[in-house]
This record gives sequence, structure tokens and C-alpha cells, in this order.
Amino acid sequence: MADEATEKIEKYSFLYDRKAKDIFAKLDYTLRNGIHIQREYPNNVNLYRFLNDSDNYESLKDYYKDFFNLNLIKEGSDFNNYYYLNLNEDGKSNVPSDNRDYLKSEYIIIGMLFLKMYKLDGNIELGSIFEFITLLSEEYEEQKNSLRKLINDNSSDKSTDLGEQRFEAVVTKSFEKFGDLGWLMWDRDDEKNKFKIMPSFERLRIIYQPQIETIDDLLNEVNDKE
Repeated sequence: MADEATEKIEKYSFLYDRKAKDIFAKLDYTLRNGIHIQREYPNNVNLYRFLNDSDNYESLKDYYKDFFNLNLIKEGSDFNNYYYLNLNEDGKSNVPSDNRDYLKSEYIIIGMLFLKMYKLDGNIELGSIFEFITLLSEEYEEQKNSLRKLINDNSSDKSTDLGEQRFEAVVTKSFEKFGDLGWLMWDRDDEKNKFKIMPSFERLRIIYQPQIETIDDLLNEVNDKE
């Protein structure tokens, strides 16, 4: 019995870190709310420092696996690494479904289109929602019309076409969601427009790289269904 108790203490050794009392509750809340933790985000850098300790990270991996059936993931490298919780391959966890948050399909498409414009097309100056919408209107009109149709088809109210104001509202909400996840950081919290892209935005690119490269074809299929 003594050996078993010792093993449990070592397995969850992060609890015995002298900073755990001040850090762990906030860290746990942040991770289980789907936020990606990295060097510049959230503002409390102690969360990142605690996670970036290799002993704490390995110990926390066991904790989330054993208690929540979740994987604590580390991706990126060196200065640009980031951490987040993910479901296992079977898609099951001990977190009730009512407490899970999923990205809407239109938000994913908007994020993919942004990455295509930003990374593949070299529009590295994109740093605000306004700039994204403006560039979309001026140089990606066909993609914008397809995206508008896609959003309208997914809307609960299909009786009217999606107007410009409603379209821009959906785009804005998608970027606000990216901010909630820690994929980007706002220049000012009270004026969510200008942003800095965080390393964790790479997660979307890693998952959907083939689709991002062919997103024009994907959006064309939306038009072909008219």
C-alpha cells in the first residue's frame, strides 16, 4: 500500500510544485475551457512557465488522461510551442457534452480562408478583422460570395439572403472565437479588431492543410450546388 501511495504522489507530482497552489486552479480552468496556452497568451505568463516545466507537463498529462480521459498536447517548437487539451481518438472523455464547445463549420472555413490568404498568398500584412473583410471584398469576391452562401445555408433563418452587415457580423464572431481559443491576441480587449496571430493558430493549419490548399475548389463546390 505504501508503494502504491508513493507511485500516485510521483505520478501527479505537479501538485507538489511550490507554485501549484497559486497556479493550478487557473491553469486547469484555462485548459478545460479550450484555451491554448503559450508564451505570450494568456497574459498570466506563469501558466505557461508552469506547463513548460517538463516534469509538470508529464505529470499533468497523466492527470488529464486518468481523470478526464483527455490528452494534454504540446505542439510547436522552442519559442513558439503551445499547449492544449484534446479528445482521445475515440472522441470520448469524462467531460459532459454540455460543457464542450465546438467550432462552427463556418468559423472553420473562415479560418481556413484566412490562413490561405495570409500564408499561401503572402498577405502577411493582415492584422485586423477590417483588413481581412476589405481584402476579401476587393480581391476574393468569388470566394466571398461562396462563403456568404455557405453561411446562409447553415443559418437557422434561410428565408432571406445574408446581407453584408450580417455577413460581417459572422466574420467578426469567428475571429472573436479564435481570440477566445488563444489563436490570436487582441491589441486592445475593449476594441476587438487589430490582432496578433499566436503560434497556436498553426493547429488549424496542421489539421486542415490539404483543404486550405484547395479551399477555392471547396468554395466552388458550394456555388455549383445552387
